[in-house]
Amino acid sequence: MKENKKLQSSELTPSEVQVLEMIRNKRFLSIKLIIKNGEVDTIEGLERLHTGERIIDMLKQHDFQNLEIKQSNGKIVCVNRIFKKKIRPADNATSC
Repeated sequence: MKENKKLQSSELTPSEVQVLEMIRNKRFLSIKLIIKNGEVDTIEGLERLHTGERIIDMLKQHDFQNLEIKQSNGKIVCVNRIFKKKIRPADNATSC
């Protein structure tokens, strides 16, 4: 929480704060920014999920996501999720 206030007071835009929070979170394997008119429009984060979770539970976690499920010998061995977050210019910075 202290870190979030520090980021906000350093004259960063709300979208820049959200990008930095995702980077510092360290749960994402990669982060992709979609830029429109010179501003961050959408942030996409790729994360690896635990294979023990039920697929239906994974689907309920976010409204905008892509799931990639890899299976070997009848067992799920890898689940990757691309989490998408739309950024609004007047949006207050929130954690992902």
